[in-house]
Amino acid sequence: MTPSGTREDSHENRPKLRKLPSPILFAKVTTIEEVSVHSAPDRDDTVTSPVILAADVGGTRSRFLVAPLDPQAPPLMDSPVLGPGANLRSSGPGALQSLAGPAREALATAGVTGDQVRAAVLGIAGNGAARRQEISHAVAETLAPLGITPDALHATDDHLTAFLSADVGEDGLLLLAGTGSVSVRFEHRRPVQRCDGMGWLLGDVGSAVWLGRAVLQAVAADIDGRGPRTRLTESLGDVLGLDLRDGLVPRSATGDPRQDLVAAIDGLSPAELGRFAPLPGSLCEDAPDEVAREILDHAGRHFSRTVQRLDPEAGLPVVLAGGVLSTRGPIHDDLVSWLETAGRTVVPVDDGLDGAVRLARERSPR
Repeated sequence: MTPSGTREDSHENRPKLRKLPSPILFAKVTTIEEVSVHSAPDRDDTVTSPVILAADVGGTRSRFLVAPLDPQAPPLMDSPVLGPGANLRSSGPGALQSLAGPAREALATAGVTGDQVRAAVLGIAGNGAARRQEISHAVAETLAPLGITPDALHATDDHLTAFLSADVGEDGLLLLAGTGSVSVRFEHRRPVQRCDGMGWLLGDVGSAVWLGRAVLQAVAADIDGRGPRTRLTESLGDVLGLDLRDGLVPRSATGDPRQDLVAAIDGLSPAELGRFAPLPGSLCEDAPDEVAREILDHAGRHFSRTVQRLDPEAGLPVVLAGGVLSTRGPIHDDLVSWLETAGRTVVPVDDGLDGAVRLARERSPR
């Protein structure tokens, strides 16, 4: 979980965001200009053997890795290539086309060409049945110029790849909360029941975007006089470089702190709202703030009830994925404590990249 950076755009009058006052990590919104390439180990000759391409594509970042088809062979890359997020619902139009850059860099870093890729598996956030055909077609078009054929490509959602990354077997629960949020019960690797994953507008409860929206709504209600007073107003003002309480220091550009807030967030994409997600947790580290605490408790209740609903027998391992649930923070800590007290097996995973590698090797023709 790291939303702390900004994305360059044409909104020249938008206040510059400051660093979030919280140790909680959220996934930074990565732009195409910030794609990070990681060097491959030194090799004496060109790689000519078949390879696989795996990617974990979230709403705020993507990670690409080229690996040998043979799991016993030496790795071709020291670490994955980092690229922008590409969830069509939250990352904006054209998001999938931006994946060509990191995919190309991953191939170059590994010292291979696209025609050596026997299988490419991309676990993509937002790749549900509602838009699967559209997404698969767009990804195929994006990767075709690199030499990766449609027959080698499998674009799936990020649920199975995250679940398989935990290596807990083929049955279990996945609770994923990063930019978005979804919970899935798997049996024999097949998703047999799910909760949420409906996007930032209809659900994604407990996700970074949901938390960020809850912060904005609470602050708006505070400064508008229709909600309780909260220190989130001062915290958000610090991040935005605004005096949302009085409009004095710095002086309000509009004469109305409410309109200053509207102007500050007006050009943000849904994924970028997740940068405000750490604020409730940062306040609860010191003197409690009732509004901030309720936001965190709402998310915690949602996840605990979801576990009970998807696994009433309480016998399945629980995989926690996504920045909100896989890293330390109030929501993660409270949920893990509750699960472990109930005797549940809990396995956090950083992302779905290992699962994508596993699927790509399984799908590769021998």
